[in-house]
Order: sequence, then structure tokens, then C-alpha cells
Amino acid sequence: MEKLQKITFVLIILLFASCKKNENDIEFNRNVLAEILPSIIDSTCIDARIFSNPPPRYGKPIFNKDGHYVKTDSTKATPEEVKNLKEWKQQVSDVEKDTFKVIIAFDPKILPYEKEYEKIIDKNFPKVTLQKIKTDKVKEYILNFKNIKLNRKFKLKNINEFDKKNIFERKYEFNFSGILRVSGIKFDKKRENGILDVGFTCGRLCGYGNKVFIKKVRNKWKIIKMKETWIS
Repeated sequence: MEKLQKITFVLIILLFASCKKNENDIEFNRNVLAEILPSIIDSTCIDARIFSNPPPRYGKPIFNKDGHYVKTDSTKATPEEVKNLKEWKQQVSDVEKDTFKVIIAFDPKILPYEKEYEKIIDKNFPKVTLQKIKTDKVKEYILNFKNIKLNRKFKLKNINEFDKKNIFERKYEFNFSGILRVSGIKFDKKRENGILDVGFTCGRLCGYGNKVFIKKVRNKWKIIKMKETWIS
């Protein structure tokens, strides 16, 4: 009986230690993400008013013998094209100078970067192996983003305040530009380097994702590299 009590006590201690470590890991993850988020937003998010207003044609396109485009000769721009380009530059300048906030829908529920895979064999196709993503829910957490000071005129708004099914069809009284999602951060053993996934959706068929590499430099977290993972 005494032996059983000792084993139970040890198991309780181990369980408590494991929970405490997980709490510390999540808190560290949350703090680093809060620090690096402004840089991620600056590197990822766009103002839809500029993105959806590409520069007008300016000059005569030149093609090679095979009919492939080579370049555009801007010296042969028509008076109408000169006028259109001037107006476009003014429009872009007006948007860049205005003081209106660019609203980004943000999902504060942060899922871990680590993904476990469960292999599923379909009985009808025994040679085909499917993969189902399983997320470790113990490592999920909510990021309180409202107190994070952003660098530019972007402003985050909780995605749960939007009509998710029709988020891009709705008309808003503010300048809505898209949806930002980020994963939790996976660190190395020394907690000096990290990696996370970032995705920005600017429309039903508009968006892109990046794998973001971060590093601690002079006690501050910096983005070292971004690698594109998907585009729509």
C-alpha cells in the first residue's frame, strides 16, 4: 500500500512538472509572437486599395520573333497613357498619405507550428496512403493582440467579429484589406531561432503564405528570411 502511494505521488509530481513546463513554453511562445507580430504584419499585409489598383499601361509593348513579350518602350507612350499614369500616381499617393487605418481580420487562436500526421490507408485503394493533420490542442493559445503596438497604419480586428462566410462580400464602413493568420513558433533547443507559418488572404482567390524564420539578435527578435509556401 505504501509503495503504491509513493508511485502515485511521483506520478502526480511528474504530471505537475509537465503541465508547468507546457505553461512556460506557451507563455514564451506568446511573448515572442507578440514582439515579432508588428514586423510580420509590415512584411505580409497590404492595403487592398493599392493592390487592387495596378499601374495603367504606359508605352508600346515589344515582342520577339516568337511572339513572346520582351519589354515596353515607355518613350512611345501616348498622351492618354501619360495622363492615366499621372492620375494613377496621384491616387496611390493619396492612399499612402491618408490617415485612415487599414483593417486586417486576425484570428487570435494560435495553433502550434508542429504538425503530427496520422497515416490512413483507404481499404478501396490499399496502395494510396492519405494523411490527416492532427493538432496538439494542449499547445493552442489565445493571443491578446489589442495591446500590441503596430508600426504602420494597419489595425487588427478579431476575425470573430466578421461574417466569416461572406467576409469579402460585405461592405464595410472602414478600409478592410484581408485576413491574417499566424501559427505558433517552433524554437530550437537554445530558443535563439524560430520558425512559424504566416498566411494572408486578400480575397476569395487572392492570398499567399510564407514560412517565416526569426532569430534573436541583441535580445530582440528579428525576421531573417521569408520563404513562400503557397499563393492563390
